[in-house]
Amino acid sequence: MNAIDAIGGARPLTTEQFATRAYDGVSNPLRNPVKTIMDACPTVEETPPMLGIFNDIPCRQFRESEAHAWAQAGFLWVVNDGEHSQWEGTYGRDQNATQLRLGLLPMQRLPREAISGHGDAFQLGARATMRPYGTRFEDAERYIRAITFPVPGNATADDRGGYPVRAGDRTPYFTPDGLRNAERDTQGWIQFETAEYILDTEMRDRVLDLIASQERNRVCGFVGPFDARMRGGDGPELQTGIRDLFRAATARGVHMGRLVSPGPEDTPQALEDAFVAAIEAGARALTVHVLTSDLPYRGASALAEPFFRACLRCGF
Repeated sequence: MNAIDAIGGARPLTTEQFATRAYDGVSNPLRNPVKTIMDACPTVEETPPMLGIFNDIPCRQFRESEAHAWAQAGFLWVVNDGEHSQWEGTYGRDQNATQLRLGLLPMQRLPREAISGHGDAFQLGARATMRPYGTRFEDAERYIRAITFPVPGNATADDRGGYPVRAGDRTPYFTPDGLRNAERDTQGWIQFETAEYILDTEMRDRVLDLIASQERNRVCGFVGPFDARMRGGDGPELQTGIRDLFRAATARGVHMGRLVSPGPEDTPQALEDAFVAAIEAGARALTVHVLTSDLPYRGASALAEPFFRACLRCGF
């Protein structure tokens, strides 16, 4: 499977591809399109890279036509940013359902203080959540408990509470076994964006071992290099630590992702080179360095560029 196969076999997406995605999303609103691809690949190395983006558009201004354009361009997952955008980035049932019908994974990022909010995000239709700023092993442990229905009789204070989960026909699952089976495809994504999680190899390996001990592809990791640089500086040891992290995760069968930036030279070639470096290092879930609110300008600028080149050729 290559990157084009992963999005359905053509880019831009065709009407038939969107119809298939809509059928899958409506018939099984509990489906996770990214985990489906991961589960189909025997190893991390064989998993195709998947493109994502962080979404900073307020939930009240979200438009299906924009999400359609993201999907048509080849994006597969969207991080609705309820951390930095706060309540405006916390998406509800309608927005999440729209993204799923378009074949996009709606991932809800929440503040580091959130606990029960992660399970509640699943109830609102998100199929994955993201937890930032881990510094202790207990942070990862507590997060995984917060996204997991407990085995009856073995619950802790941080375990997720029960509520009716519904199938595609809105039939509710009421029993503990039904709830756990219904949400087998939800995911937790732990951000590795601190020196404790990237450079402290003992801590890093404990967290990776915890992730690897969960059901396959149930928990993934994601490197946030902006925060890592902000907190610990941008020395060569950080880049080495990130590469070592990807190798250690791959050896354990843990999927990792990262935000990819072209650096100071923000050109398509520089961005392409940065993607190559990330993929070769072992990252499989990659996001661009811009946010969804930047895309209208990027598109308008690309369309306007030929006009201004024509003006120069004509002496204006």
